[in-house]
Amino acid sequence: MKKGKKGIVVCPSDFNGVNWIEKLKANGLNTLGIHSGGGNGRDVLAVLGEYGKAEFRQQVADAGLDYEYELHASKNLLPESLFETHPEYFVQALHSKIRTQNLNWCVTAPGVLENVIAENAAGLAKSLPSSTHNYFFWGCDSAPGRDWCHCPACSIYSFSEQNLLSVNAMARRLRQDDPEAQIAYLAYYATMPAPQLVKPESNVFCEFAPYSRSLDYAICDRRSAANRQYVKYLMDQLALYGPEKIHILEYWLDASLWGKADERHPSPFNKKICEEDVRFYTSLGIRHFTTFAVRQDGAYVKLHGDREISEYAEILAKYE
Repeated sequence: MKKGKKGIVVCPSDFNGVNWIEKLKANGLNTLGIHSGGGNGRDVLAVLGEYGKAEFRQQVADAGLDYEYELHASKNLLPESLFETHPEYFVQALHSKIRTQNLNWCVTAPGVLENVIAENAAGLAKSLPSSTHNYFFWGCDSAPGRDWCHCPACSIYSFSEQNLLSVNAMARRLRQDDPEAQIAYLAYYATMPAPQLVKPESNVFCEFAPYSRSLDYAICDRRSAANRQYVKYLMDQLALYGPEKIHILEYWLDASLWGKADERHPSPFNKKICEEDVRFYTSLGIRHFTTFAVRQDGAYVKLHGDREISEYAEILAKYE
């Protein structure tokens, strides 16, 4: 069986004062994920800067680590410059019927998926290759419930189905250049429910990111209504993909969940809860794990230390 993923996902700014390559290697983790940040759409290549360059990837590879890019890439997949000539490519709002830039795209507009979204995904994959052949080109990270299209043709599809139609188109195109390419369907916010009308291509996997779960309870703790709902979502995705195609993207170490960007609040890490989560996930046959550790830069480490990174790694090693 392919080795399980044991990783951490950080942003370029998190390298200020922290050598994440060495930190992962020292703790026996195997995958470094680079995130371009959340919020409104942006040019991910510009945001990544040197961390999107071949020289950086070589440093990661030389340390014996895998690297992956996890990106809200809507602005790269559907450039806003197309709005003037092809407004029909952009999402239509539910009530106003107005087409809107800087969200996602109308999945039923003729040609948009195959000729625009898929081709731009192929370009991103060439610019930002992944050592695992896993690609993460997500939609936008704003306005949940409004970021997918409400036009009459798209309205038959749920947000999850619009997402999967898009990912399927990218999957088919990426496979032309890289027969080993796999691409993530991101189960997150409005796309948590498993799609019903659309089935994934063979090279699509599900990245399960339970952003609004309660981190005060284990994911399987039925005392949390939020977590009960997330377990239902997970079981439905498992039925569609199988455990080998579920990648967990958790928030155990994510110090960006609250507070302003210039503050350094402690992450929500709780060793007992993290271990119970991993125990539950692995009991389902899931073997691929990452967590955000956003804002754990040098200033954070001076305030709070980095013990929790080692504890997270120890938990994953215990259940691998």
